[in-house]
Amino acid sequence: DSLHNDHFNARLITGDATQTYARTGYLGFLRRTESVQADGELHDAIFIVGSLDETITLRGLRYHPIDIENSVMRSHKKISESAVFTWTNLLVVVVELDGNENEALDLVPLVTNVVLEEHHLIVGVVVVVDPGVVPINSRGEKQRMHLRDGFLADQLDPIYVAYNM
Repeated sequence: DSLHNDHFNARLITGDATQTYARTGYLGFLRRTESVQADGELHDAIFIVGSLDETITLRGLRYHPIDIENSVMRSHKKISESAVFTWTNLLVVVVELDGNENEALDLVPLVTNVVLEEHHLIVGVVVVVDPGVVPINSRGEKQRMHLRDGFLADQLDPIYVAYNM
């Protein structure tokens, strides 16, 4: 019963403590939009940022993996997919190289620089793999924990691994 109350009858600690809400497990925010309702008033829109369960905590801050992965994907046209996870407080970035294996080493500085510049994070390990290594389920979601398990079990068969420790 307390789990039910904690989930469906949650209350804010600050602000309007009488208001109840449901804990969904997702992070989001409200923002006034430029859209006008039928009565001519501006309205608020809710923006869902992502699931709390998927966030990565490094140096006491939460990061959404998809934000880092999108930055990595934009860093080079031959990166066909990317995924991130943590390992012993290090950020691990896995990139799929859609190109020649001799280009793998070129990706490391690009990946580490873009993550540092856009997210202020130091990449601990860059793993360059062949296309199709990053597991994706039937709903199109990256299976980061399966990838992490494969990395820890040395099952990824990487083209190149760079440890920045």
